[in-house]
Amino acid sequence: MDIINSIILGIIQGLTEFLPVSSSAHLALVPKFMNASELLGSLSFGAFLHGGTLLGVLIFYRKKIWAMLKSFFKGLGDSAERKSSDFKLSIYIIIATIPAVVLALFFNDAIEGIFRSPLRIALMLAVFGVVLYLADLTGKKNKENASLTLWQAIIIGFAQAIALMPGVSRSGITMTAALLMGFKKEDGAEFSFLLSVPAIAGAFVYELPEIIKAGPDAGIAVITAGFIASAIAGMFAIKFLLSFIKKRGFMPFMIYRLALAAAIIFLLNGMN
Repeated sequence: MDIINSIILGIIQGLTEFLPVSSSAHLALVPKFMNASELLGSLSFGAFLHGGTLLGVLIFYRKKIWAMLKSFFKGLGDSAERKSSDFKLSIYIIIATIPAVVLALFFNDAIEGIFRSPLRIALMLAVFGVVLYLADLTGKKNKENASLTLWQAIIIGFAQAIALMPGVSRSGITMTAALLMGFKKEDGAEFSFLLSVPAIAGAFVYELPEIIKAGPDAGIAVITAGFIASAIAGMFAIKFLLSFIKKRGFMPFMIYRLALAAAIIFLLNGMN
């Protein structure tokens, strides 16, 4: 049973990490409604799921990431290379990651404590779902990532920091910021996915002590099942979203978020 639940949670993590519906909201709520063991609710298991989604985005964008890495290291000693789009993009991703890192280091526990309640998660789901739709509705959508500036990257970085609140959605809020600044939907999504690499890697490293502490008794088969499911679901989510938003936009995600928020509130009232 643990392996099945692990695969389910892995799929949920992989899908919701990249779809703009908030992975933290789903992983905070779903285990409450399934007969999950202590292992599946542990930080070490959550870290492995993050590792799976990291592997997924690395595989999907392997060519782009490799080009950026080569350009970055070449650009350290070559002024001409520093004018290339890959070098600039690599620098912008590094800079855009800083606000979330700083906020997480100093305020993550406080934020988790304040916003972890189901009611606040429901509120964040609803509010930022509507904001995402309005950004899609009003954004000019005529800019490409090649035209991204330092200040635009910083703004997206600060938007990403807001996603430390469960229910906001890291991918959702970064895409919202990109849309509000006039970027095409698929370009905003691509930058969001590339920006997720250091964000997810940072979360994995941060939770690494819990993985080591769990040791060999952590249930290797169970954890591996969740890891693989998370990686595969993550790759599917990226490919699906890039294709879906070109035709449908973000309205269906707003509707889903509002429905999920309403369901959470309904369930809470039913428990009282």
